[in-house]
Amino acid sequence: MNAGSRWVRHTQSKKPTVAMNVLQTATQQISTHADKTSGARRAAVYAAWGAGALALCKLILFFMTGSMVVALSAWDSTLDVFVSALNQKVIHFARQSPDSNHPYGHGKAESMAALAQGALIVSGGVLIMISSGQKLWEDLQGAPTVMQHPWPTAAFFIVAALASWVITGGLKHASRKYNSPALAADSEHYRTDVMANLASALSLAAIAFTGKTWLDPLLAGVFAINIGWGGFKLLSTSINDLLDHDLPESMKEDVLKLISDSNELIIDVHNFRGRRSGHRYFIDFHITLPANLDFRTVHEITEDIEKKIEERFDADVVVHADPEEENHGRVRTAPGLHRTLHAIPKNKETT
Repeated sequence: MNAGSRWVRHTQSKKPTVAMNVLQTATQQISTHADKTSGARRAAVYAAWGAGALALCKLILFFMTGSMVVALSAWDSTLDVFVSALNQKVIHFARQSPDSNHPYGHGKAESMAALAQGALIVSGGVLIMISSGQKLWEDLQGAPTVMQHPWPTAAFFIVAALASWVITGGLKHASRKYNSPALAADSEHYRTDVMANLASALSLAAIAFTGKTWLDPLLAGVFAINIGWGGFKLLSTSINDLLDHDLPESMKEDVLKLISDSNELIIDVHNFRGRRSGHRYFIDFHITLPANLDFRTVHEITEDIEKKIEERFDADVVVHADPEEENHGRVRTAPGLHRTLHAIPKNKETT
């Protein structure tokens, strides 16, 4: 048997093993993706059920007391139910695999949902402010509304604040675990609920002590401004994601450190850029390597970097390698970070 035949048989014997490894890796990735999607959707469903219970109780209290503070809180919790229920549908769609019409995936659907949520929160706050202004004018004109059961209502809002705090913590943990903008937006909304519920309890106690019913619409208007501000911040974050805003500085530093630690042959990193699309990041950059490296070695270095970043940040990564002597003068025309060159420090061995 000649050497050529042995090489062919050796190569053929390796093919099933390589194919099995690729299939196993792909299966694990699909399983992990499915677990993350189902986990994110469960978090949204649990939040919707919790918000639904709170909204129902607050609506009952509103009909019992006629308080504008209670009305504001009931409206806010009703929005929570709608948004959390919608989020679990959006998360399912946003985490579907890329297709021929959406080669970068559907991740921005989460940012669009967060944008809609922010607009809904702001519009609700504006409507409550208008209604509170009308009620305040009526009270100041001598037609106050007598509030019923202020102390039991204040006690309920303390319990509601505790429930909102639990939901906020769960959503915040889930948003970080599954890297979900929709859940992060929901978490921010529930965080404002905690403060609104506590403030509602304090305002009802103040009204019960002083007997000044005009405090009810006045405080409701103040709380509406706070809720509207939270919605405005959601709008800002969502718009940044939809417009491919740059990655956070802390994340860029982590990525650059990972690159520099991956291989001692890397001389520098340049033309670095990244963006977020829903739960995934898209990152591409150039690295400078010694010009005497062969193609296979360069390929292995870039593949290793891509794999490490993808596993760490759930990212789609593209690395381009430049030979050392051709690095200068090969910078893109776009301004800002694209022109930045990150030199990789080398540890000099002392002899």
